[in-house]
Amino acid sequence: TIKNNTPASGSAVKATGTPNDPGAAPAMTMPASRFALSLDDLGAAFITNVPDTYVLNIESYGKTRIFPTPEEGKTMLKQWGYQGGYETSFRPEGGDVAVLNGAYYVYVETHLFESADSAKKAFDYFEAKLKAPGVTNVEAAQLGNQSIAVKAPGGKIRNSSVDSIDHRFVFRRGNLVAIVRTLGADPFMKVETVRGLAVIMDQKALGKAAATEPTPTSNFTPSSGPKAVPTATAKK
Repeated sequence: TIKNNTPASGSAVKATGTPNDPGAAPAMTMPASRFALSLDDLGAAFITNVPDTYVLNIESYGKTRIFPTPEEGKTMLKQWGYQGGYETSFRPEGGDVAVLNGAYYVYVETHLFESADSAKKAFDYFEAKLKAPGVTNVEAAQLGNQSIAVKAPGGKIRNSSVDSIDHRFVFRRGNLVAIVRTLGADPFMKVETVRGLAVIMDQKALGKAAATEPTPTSNFTPSSGPKAVPTATAKK
């Protein structure tokens, strides 16, 4: 059963009020992890999923399921001037029990390309991939130079009859393309939450917030690929 809504502290939704500058297109340098979310951004109510944290390159990212085949993935990334990427995720303290109280899981990807033009090609490709069965667009204020928000059913939260909802927010700022995902109980989750998290990343891209490289946690190659495309199955 769902209890009263007590979102995880440090949810960062307040960041949604930050004005967007759609014309700013800075040229960012590696590592891409500098522009991702961290525990300092989210607060003590979250825990980093170390096994789900990866540093990505053309070889490893090209093999992920967002591309038709590894060969096509590597070819496209080379054409886009892919510099490298980073994937990580966070779970709320208390896991699914906390989700039933308004907390949520967070998944993040950051990718850098050689130019804003090449990043735009990647963004357009990701946007097209988001048009999958069961996925619907959600109205949200623009962020960065380009952005899109979608949602999809996330299945039942474990050991409950409560539906989860999967929100994705993808934006491009200059040569950076970032993907933010939240997964939580449907009655509590709004697009403002996932966009608020994206705003924090955008502030780092604009140099308005500290962009610090996180301590390395893993160099494993993701086996199933970064979760850039929504599915109708909840994360287990």
